[in-house]
Amino acid sequence: MWMPEEAWVDEALPLQVDVRDRASDTVVVVSGELDFATTPHLWEAVGPLARSGRPLVLDLAALSFCDSSALSILVRLHRTAQGSGGSLVLAAPQPQVEAALTVTMLHRLLTIRPEQPDGDPV
Repeated sequence: MWMPEEAWVDEALPLQVDVRDRASDTVVVVSGELDFATTPHLWEAVGPLARSGRPLVLDLAALSFCDSSALSILVRLHRTAQGSGGSLVLAAPQPQVEAALTVTMLHRLLTIRPEQPDGDPV
């Protein structure tokens, strides 16, 4: 379940999602491990935001692991955001996450920034 302005945490999962609504965009801080078991939870939390048509930033600085299902959900979020007139930026990925994006050539499809873009707080 998506909860604006609050951290979404399932103690049984090694994934945390913190949504921060700003005037210019929505930032989602993704922490922990994104894999086959946790990607449905990310989609549940972030899918509605991707469909909103607003710019969306996924802050990946605290994402320590991702597998192929994680890469797939990032592509799905990108396509959903674009299809709704919005955008998706992946910000500050850890080296291992950035390497996975690069080796799979997803860095050519997805917008990746070394740090979180500036935005106006609400």
